[in-house]
Amino acid sequence: MKPQEGLLLEKSYQIPYALFKAAFTAFQKKFVYPKSYFLMALFSIAAGIYLYVISTGSARPEYFFALFICLAVSFIQWYNPRKIRRNLLLAVREIEQDSYRLRIYPEYLEIGTMLPPESPDQDDLFDDEPEEDFSGTRIYYNKHLHLTEQPDFFMLYLDKTMFYVIPKAVFSEEELEIMRIHFGQKLDKNFT
Repeated sequence: MKPQEGLLLEKSYQIPYALFKAAFTAFQKKFVYPKSYFLMALFSIAAGIYLYVISTGSARPEYFFALFICLAVSFIQWYNPRKIRRNLLLAVREIEQDSYRLRIYPEYLEIGTMLPPESPDQDDLFDDEPEEDFSGTRIYYNKHLHLTEQPDFFMLYLDKTMFYVIPKAVFSEEELEIMRIHFGQKLDKNFT
C-alpha cells in the first residue's frame, strides 16, 4: 500500500529496550497499578481484621482459611503486574532491532513494522510494482485514542488495552511541534 495524499509526517525508527521498559512502566502506573494497589489495600485490611480476630482467640477455623485467601490475593495483586512486565520485556529483547514507521494523516495515523526485504532469488510471475515493506495498523482519531507526551517518548494507547511507543529522539523540534499541534487539535483533552 502506497502512502496516500495528505501525509503530514512520516518517520521510521527503532525502539530501544530501555525506552520500551520506561513506556510500559508508565502505562502500568497509569492503568494497572491503581487497581492493583486498591485491591491489595482492600484484602490487606481484611487480612488485618481476620488476624486481629484470630489473635483474640475467638476465631473459628474458617477465619484461618479466609486470612490465607486475603494474603494470597494481596500477593497476587502485587506480583502479577511485575511478572507481566518481566515476561513482556523478555519478549521485547527479541525484537529490539525491528524497525517501525509512523505516518500521520489528517484523519488517522498508521503505525507498524517495517518488513524485512524479500529474497532476491524469488521468481516474480508478474511485472507488478513490489509491495510496500510495511505492515501497519490504521488508527483513527476518536474518543478511544489517547496520547501522552513524556520527556523521551509519546505513548499512544487505545482504551487501556493496546499501546504504542513513539521515541521523540528521531524527530526534529519542528516535527515534534507539528505533532503536538496536530494531536492537540485532533485529540483535544485526550492529548496530554
